[in-house]
Amino acid sequence: MRFIIFLVITGALTMSAGAAYFFFGQPKEDPLAIEMKAFEREIKTVTPAARRGDVRAQHRLGHVYGDANPAFRDYKSALKWYRKAADQGHIGAQYATGNFHANGLGTGQNYHRASEWFLLAGGLGRHRDAQFALGDLYFYGRGVPHSYGQAINWYKKAAAKGHPIAQYVLGLMYREGWGGDDDLVEAFKWISLALPNAKIIEAYDTAFKPVRAREKLLLRMNRSQLERADKLIAAWKPQS
Repeated sequence: MRFIIFLVITGALTMSAGAAYFFFGQPKEDPLAIEMKAFEREIKTVTPAARRGDVRAQHRLGHVYGDANPAFRDYKSALKWYRKAADQGHIGAQYATGNFHANGLGTGQNYHRASEWFLLAGGLGRHRDAQFALGDLYFYGRGVPHSYGQAINWYKKAAAKGHPIAQYVLGLMYREGWGGDDDLVEAFKWISLALPNAKIIEAYDTAFKPVRAREKLLLRMNRSQLERADKLIAAWKPQS
């Protein structure tokens, strides 16, 4: 009897692929393998144009390498292609190149070099993420001289374009008088404008509490200040 049971088990374990398909259906492909194939397919498709100097293809290739699944992500290749596009004046690639240097992705961390790329991308009122990044560098004195004045300057450029974290940080700086005298009206304006994106702001830094910050400002402001702030909020429109 034991011998018969052994034969049944052995037969099940050695079932042919055709029989297995009949009983269990077609086996599902590993999701990671599917993602890998898509990654390799896009690399193969985009690389020829990138090598010919197509700036959009170069930027796309940097994105593909840099944002891929961690199992096959390649920051060095991403930086290489972002840099090629950045050298041709692609603003998004200039910001990405600065971001890679700031975070030490595919290269050694270098805040000063990051600031140079952020300046290229954020200058002339262009890339708001680069402008915010520059504000951060000046605020903390990383790669550039510590300067609240310069930090406010760059945060303000990003905030004017609707960057929610820049709006919130700018509000805090006006509230505390960092870089000049405190200005509760401006502080309330910017924190209020940032409030609809509170989740984004809190995800960026868990110490940031936009709702609480606005409530605290309400306790410090008189009616005249609130009326002025409300008018500024109502009239505000993001710059293009």
